[in-house]
Formats: sequence, C-alpha cells, structure tokens
Amino acid sequence: MKRISFFAWGVLVYNIFVIVFGAFVRATGAGAGCGSHWPLCNGVVIPRSPQIETLIEWTHRLTSGVTVLLIFVMLLWVWRVAWGEKKLRYAVLGSVFFILVESLIGAGLVLFGLVGENASMARAISMMAHLVNTFMLLASLTGVAWFATFTFSSEIRNAKRVSGWLLGALGMLILGASGAIAALGDTLFPSSSLLEGLRADFDPLAHFLIRLRVFHPAIAVAVGGYLIFFIRYLVSREMSPWLRKIGYGVITLIITQWVLGIINVITLAPVGIQLFHLLLTTLVWIGYVIIGIFCWRGSHFSLRISEHPIHDGVNGTPA
Repeated sequence: MKRISFFAWGVLVYNIFVIVFGAFVRATGAGAGCGSHWPLCNGVVIPRSPQIETLIEWTHRLTSGVTVLLIFVMLLWVWRVAWGEKKLRYAVLGSVFFILVESLIGAGLVLFGLVGENASMARAISMMAHLVNTFMLLASLTGVAWFATFTFSSEIRNAKRVSGWLLGALGMLILGASGAIAALGDTLFPSSSLLEGLRADFDPLAHFLIRLRVFHPAIAVAVGGYLIFFIRYLVSREMSPWLRKIGYGVITLIITQWVLGIINVITLAPVGIQLFHLLLTTLVWIGYVIIGIFCWRGSHFSLRISEHPIHDGVNGTPA
C-alpha cells in the first residue's frame, strides 16, 4: 500500500501540472495549434517543423495522454492489491470516469472548433463543463491518494457538517465555472486599461463574455467568505491537529486568492498571474476535499504506511 500511496500522490501532483498547462494553452490562444484534428495533430502523430502554437498544443495533448495512462496504471494497481477497499475502489473508478470525460470534452473542443478565437456560447458552456469535470477529477484523485495513505471509520460523523461541506463544494464548482468564463473573456477580449475594462464590463452592448466576467469577483467573495466561516466552525469543534492545519491552510489560500484576484484585475490579467491563480484554486479545492473527508469519515484514522496507528500527533485521540 505504501507504493500505491506514493504513486497516487504523484499522479495528483502531475495532474495539477497538466491542468495549469492546459490553462496556458487557452491563455496563449494555442488551442487551435493542431487544427481540427484529434487525436492527431494536423493529421500526423508528431508534427514536423511546428509553429510555437502547434508545439504548445501538441505538448498539452502528450501530457494529457500521460495522465490517462497513469490513472489506468493506478486502476490496475488498486485492482490487484486493494480492490476490497471500498472507498479506495470508488475513488479510483471515479478518477477513471472523469479522466475519460475530460478527454472527450477536450476532443470536442477541438473537433467542433471551440478553440482559438471562438467566442460562442457553446464554447463558454464547454469551458464551464471542462472546469467542473476537472474539479471532480481532482476530487477523485485526492480521494485515491488519501484513502491509500490513511484508514478511516466508515461511519458518517455529523450530517449537518456534511451538508455544510456539500454547500461549500457546490459554491466552489460555481466559482470555478465563473472563473473559466472570466478567464476566457480576458483572453478573447483583452482591455488596454483598467478603466476601459470596467466600462466594458457594464456596457449592455458588450459581448456576453465581457459582461459575465464581472460576476466572478462577487462569487469569489461570497463563496470564499462561506468557506472561511464553515472551516472556522469545524476547527472550533474538532480537536484534530491535522484538520486545524489543513483548514487554516485553506483559509490562507482563500485570502491569498482574493489579493491575487485584485492584482489580476489591476494588471489586466497577465498570463503568469492567471496560471498562478488557477494553481492556488486547485490547492484550495484539494484542501477542501480533504476537509470533506474529515466531515464524512471523522478525524480518527491511522496511517497505512506505518506499522502503528497514528495517535496524539495526528488525531488528538488514538485511532
């Protein structure tokens, strides 16, 4: 189980890299770099004398393909040595399902021309679906890594806490979808100045992607505020040092995201800040998923890769 645990955490980290690189493809307009071909790139496996856009898109497809391979290796590994672990089995099956959906959405974006300078409603909806599915994939991968590392009680601790967590998770999905729209609008309709951008945001004749991006900051404040309130509520009623550390880590990331969002608006959404913003978003989501596991399974757990249960140093009480 120790090797599966390390492998699962590695797959999760690698997937974060692929997600951020995918945002780089969108931010640079390189999504059409391989034309309307999929899975081939401009009709060939390896493009010859590629332009920079083609090279970026081809690299994204290659790294995404490696993700699919890694997840199927993880599936086979769990099937061989830990298929009887119900939570681990469900998490790895979820990972397989969502990576396949992720691939289909990516293929659809290319085959239907929803890349490059396309500013249609279909692309906007596809981008939101892409982001939500990515979050579900991250949640599943986090579950695999966590359940391969720790054992939990199968009993739900507190229905109210679970309901509170689910409300926050729904908020995160809505926030992520609005962020995808805002990022797409910034990419396709860049502003030459902050004032021009603000005017366009409230112009009733502006493109819908411009008018929609103004909702993202408001949603970020509302959802972030709720998450902070909910996490502080949990921490105040739970003795687990790990929940406390992870919870306050997520709160710190949320506040950092607010500051980074302001900087992103003021500096007119440069690519580097967009990517860092997305990176922190994935970390917030992963941390919140782990908090959700605490809500569902409780804080009494033991470390699989250790010979003995975790005691006061992790749980606050014996496992």
